[in-house]
Amino acid sequence: MTPAVDPAVGRAHADLLHLFRTGPAEPGAVCAAARDRLAATPDLDPGDPRTWNSYRLLTADVQTLLGYLREAGVPHSEPERFRDLLIRVLRHLCEADRAELGVLLAGPVHDDWRERLGEAHPDTLRAAERLAACLSARGDAERARPLLERILLLRSRTLGENAPATLLAACHLGACLNRLADHRAAFHVNDDAVRRCRRRLGKDDDTTLLATENLANSLFGLGRHQKALALHRDTHRRRTRTSGEDALPTLRAAADIALALHRLGDHESARAADTDLLRRLERTAGRDHSTTRATRDRLEKTLRSLGRTEEADDLVGAPKF
Repeated sequence: MTPAVDPAVGRAHADLLHLFRTGPAEPGAVCAAARDRLAATPDLDPGDPRTWNSYRLLTADVQTLLGYLREAGVPHSEPERFRDLLIRVLRHLCEADRAELGVLLAGPVHDDWRERLGEAHPDTLRAAERLAACLSARGDAERARPLLERILLLRSRTLGENAPATLLAACHLGACLNRLADHRAAFHVNDDAVRRCRRRLGKDDDTTLLATENLANSLFGLGRHQKALALHRDTHRRRTRTSGEDALPTLRAAADIALALHRLGDHESARAADTDLLRRLERTAGRDHSTTRATRDRLEKTLRSLGRTEEADDLVGAPKF
């Protein structure tokens, strides 16, 4: 069943339409009122697929409103709650496979906040982080890398090397280096991040788990397959315990295990892992989410490697003659 739009988000959308139909004659006043109304929407988790229909509506409203705000000369860098909403919308776009739109929105937002708030302002750096995440998600990690390096430098200077936000920045850079297949550089960043995260945040913190996943991917890229697989399994156990077995981060951790098994040629274990994972992903993230599609493709290849051609054909809906 498709999750419903959150009632508070639906009311905000209706209020926006009413404002633009019947609000003050002065465009700037209407835009400011609409901005503040959207800023009052609830703080929904953009990483939870159950909120994505709400965020689709919010994204459409935000996209339209940003255009009006620019025309009326009303800043979107204030109030703080509206900045928070924009960051959540940008995270949603990355999580829900809408990174192209995320880049289009995040670029101007980041440029404006850098000018109005300053390059090192925490929210400017969060906007830069979202821009880099969307760039990486759409396959443009080369453009994301200098952004992430700059974020890490500025957070280290202003907050210190072991501040949670700095450690998160190190994790994002490590993931980007993995995407670029610069596994040796990624290993040094990720190994250091894991040690500092565990010491500062604890082994079960979300940032620590992200750093550990990045380290496992670096190790796999360097040929240390069994060590990588052990780290992936440990991370999956911890995510299951802290987030639940069907949470999207947990399912992505399970996908890391299945991918490692597939690459190691352990086809039977990979088949069992992906069969269970595909069912969970289809229910949680949907059939067309990138993680679901990658799992389906991997399972098809595994089934064919095992000689189970009919099952592979059924999986992808191949015609029978």
